[in-house]
Amino acid sequence: KGGKRHMVVDKNGFLLAVMATIAYVHDSKAAYLLVRYLRELCFNIKVILAYAGYRGEIANKIKTTLGYILEVVISGDKVNGFKPIGKIWIVERIFAWFDN
Repeated sequence: KGGKRHMVVDKNGFLLAVMATIAYVHDSKAAYLLVRYLRELCFNIKVILAYAGYRGEIANKIKTTLGYILEVVISGDKVNGFKPIGKIWIVERIFAWFDN
């Protein structure tokens, strides 16, 4: 039950690509399809920041087949509450806008 949203935004928070899947689709499958679509749109992007769910084999596959570097950002401090991690807060802001 439920669904997931996968999106790519630029450094200003403008949406470049969005994909909605049902909840049981693994993040790596959705990420590959979304980045492949991004490649077809011909965006001049070199590095994509991503959450920990997109790490591992999928990052290597995206790099070798599509040429994007998937830089995975992992939160290290969960005890002291929310702290923005680098530029990932831009995506969190977009999720908040969608939810409201």
